[in-house]
Amino acid sequence: MPDPPGEKKSRFSNQQWALLRTSVAPVTIVRSSNIKPRKKILAAVNIQKHDELEYARLNEKILSDGQEIAKHYDADFYVVNAYKDSMHFPDRQKIMKISGLPTDRVHAQEGDPASVISSYAKEIEADTVLIGTMARHGAAALMKGNTSEKVLSKLDLDVIAYS
Repeated sequence: MPDPPGEKKSRFSNQQWALLRTSVAPVTIVRSSNIKPRKKILAAVNIQKHDELEYARLNEKILSDGQEIAKHYDADFYVVNAYKDSMHFPDRQKIMKISGLPTDRVHAQEGDPASVISSYAKEIEADTVLIGTMARHGAAALMKGNTSEKVLSKLDLDVIAYS
């Protein structure tokens, strides 16, 4: 079956997908054999999940590590948050407060998270994208299709996946 437009054929084995889906530690996917300086780091967060402590923990880790990576490389740091409709519009002020970033470094856009994240990463020419994935176990861990996997299929740059 051909890949959907804008999506790359998966280069991961079933074992690599399993690692990404079940790991409790960040997994770094290095896409470039050409080592270059990091100039733009993009952190993808989801602050709309108000009732889920796991999302808050994941957002905090992604933002904290993203800031440290940006500081280490003297790179610019950006944050993106996708939302599905106007009823789920994220609180930009909250994103700015928890990230410590000015408004021009915080991007919120309606749409499919994988498309929004990959599109914004390309727009700002990000070198590395940090994304979250909820660790899955049992039968759920065998199924492909979570947002982080969709993002990976749309990006050809380094990604750090947190669970």
